Amino acid sequence: MKKKKLITLASKPTYQGYSYAFKVAIVDRVEQGQISQNQAAKEYDVSRSAIQKWVKKYGNLDKKLRSMGGKSPKQEIAELKKKLKEAETAALIWKTAVEILEEDFQIDAKKKYLTEYQKDLLRKMEKK
Repeated sequence: MKKKKLITLASKPTYQGYSYAFKVAIVDRVEQGQISQNQAAKEYDVSRSAIQKWVKKYGNLDKKLRSMGGKSPKQEIAELKKKLKEAETAALIWKTAVEILEEDFQIDAKKKYLTEYQKDLLRKMEKK
């Protein structure tokens, strides 16, 4: 048994391609989270790449986010990747600096000093 399509047959594809209303209706459903792009492609017999193009062309999600001062998920991911790379580089620099200090000055630069409260907790944990 085949599912009923929510988009009417009046928006059925013509010889020139799909109507604007058909495209916008699918994009709206995808942006509202009712269906994924893959589900829409299967349900409406349209290629996934066509739906991706329609979302990019007719979609409002990225525009709304930018107008509200937000970032799109892709922008956020790119920014987080950049910050992660910078943090990894900084950690490597610190690690190298500590190793050089330990070798040149024969000191334990990695030694961590605990508060009395932390020491008491460690002692209690060791007893158990």
